[in-house]
Amino acid sequence: MTDQEKINRHDALIFLRERMGGCFGSADGIFAGHPMDEKRAKELRQYAAENNISLQEIKEIALNYLYSKSYISEHIEEQLPKVIKYFGKKLS
Repeated sequence: MTDQEKINRHDALIFLRERMGGCFGSADGIFAGHPMDEKRAKELRQYAAENNISLQEIKEIALNYLYSKSYISEHIEEQLPKVIKYFGKKLS
């Protein structure tokens, strides 16, 4: 991997971290539960695929977001499989 590819990958991961919260409802923390949340999730899924981001990396980004919002473990356990299934449609 060239230095430029490393920079691009780093930038893509930062972009995803900054925008992952937009895929969850601000009031309920439900993943892609509202049409606008789903639209943002579709855009991020496409972006992740175009930038060769792995499903494992998406999982870690989503977990970090959910933990940063102090959601209870039961909520996280409900939402994470939704994220994995959704992003798994395009990522490996």
